[in-house]
Amino acid sequence: MNSLTTTMVKSQDWTFLDKSTQEYTHGFHLYPARMHPEIARKLIARYAKDRKKVVFDPFMGSGGVLVEALLHGNNAIGIDLNPFAVLLSRVKTTPLDPKKLSRIYEKVISKAKKDYKNKDFHPEMAPQSKSLDLKFWYRPDVLRKLQILKFHIFKSSNKEERSFFKICFSLASRKASNQRNGMYKIYRIGSEELKNFEPDTFQIFEDICKKNIKKMDDFHTILKDSNNMAYPVFGNTANIADAFKRADKKIFEGGKVHLVVTSPPYGDHRTTVAYGQFSKHPGLWLELPEEELLGVDRTGLGGTKKTKTESLGSPLLEKILDDVKNNDIFITKETRKPCRTKDVYAYFCDIDECLAQIAKSLKKGKSHCCFVVANRTVRRVKIPTDDIIIELGKKYGFKHVETIYRTIANKAIALKNSPENITNNSGETMTRESIVVWKY
Repeated sequence: MNSLTTTMVKSQDWTFLDKSTQEYTHGFHLYPARMHPEIARKLIARYAKDRKKVVFDPFMGSGGVLVEALLHGNNAIGIDLNPFAVLLSRVKTTPLDPKKLSRIYEKVISKAKKDYKNKDFHPEMAPQSKSLDLKFWYRPDVLRKLQILKFHIFKSSNKEERSFFKICFSLASRKASNQRNGMYKIYRIGSEELKNFEPDTFQIFEDICKKNIKKMDDFHTILKDSNNMAYPVFGNTANIADAFKRADKKIFEGGKVHLVVTSPPYGDHRTTVAYGQFSKHPGLWLELPEEELLGVDRTGLGGTKKTKTESLGSPLLEKILDDVKNNDIFITKETRKPCRTKDVYAYFCDIDECLAQIAKSLKKGKSHCCFVVANRTVRRVKIPTDDIIIELGKKYGFKHVETIYRTIANKAIALKNSPENITNNSGETMTRESIVVWKY
């Protein structure tokens, strides 16, 4: 354990049950396991009071930290290896004139309805990938209307405006599909429900556009006179230097950033949150690079098992790996389930490499790093991720300041084998997160 005393802040200070997660551009599109905007807002206000400080999210996801950095008045950079997440983050961090967006929307929906009436269905706009069975996932009328909408959205000449409507279209394609919308992994709705499922695709798209244009209006109003910039970059946190080359060098101080606020995946994508599965269908519709899109879960943290295991310098992790291995031996004999020890090791090995890279990106003596993580259970062994990463961080000069605990309800994540669960006084299942704060 770290020698410094772990600080437990009252849960009500950080739970934010009465705070919306949909303000401004945060509510543009669904995305798995998003960090609550208030966490980023509070941490940025605390550790980046100087507006010249650069905020960095090495596991950017849908860009919520970058949005909050802009709203606070800071420049920001984020990295993610999911091309759909990068597109979504760029849209969420780019202020656009809402009046112009409204005019474009009116043209798109008007032309789409005219084409539908004339039976001009633009079949060439359907995804061409063999990995997406269109007949299985979309009713014929839904497919025709999605093709028409895509045709007119992709014709837009302005890249930023086109990207805005791509995200609106993406959410519409999900809501109108035969996919269970309450889940992030890909499952089809039941056969009985499907019989009565007749979504109005154009109406769904209209509702999303109007909602998102209003949110953009709120965002644009605050940032229209701001010179701050956000740089969502496609890349891997294991190679931060390469990703930084794609951002404007003017925002960095000697090539460094001052504050990291991030929430890495709680475990390997296969058994926790399948970001790649979630992004597959919308990404194929939007013609994102298929190889990158379909490789997200494989290239993410813990996605590739290591050929050999070496000590990472965390005694606690070594003990946990031994416990998981012992249970592996027993459980795999009884159930023939795959061994999980290497999954746990691969995850923390990748986290360790990312911590090494993040340390190189920070301004020595002037920086803080905040990780939002959750402890999980593997092979009936609780994995104290927060304490393990504190031990790992010591090697790279991270000095533990405090750990803040918060409880969250209705977390959209597989609770059975992922974040640590607790039960409140009302008998509701809650998830506990830890916010680990370091000085660097």
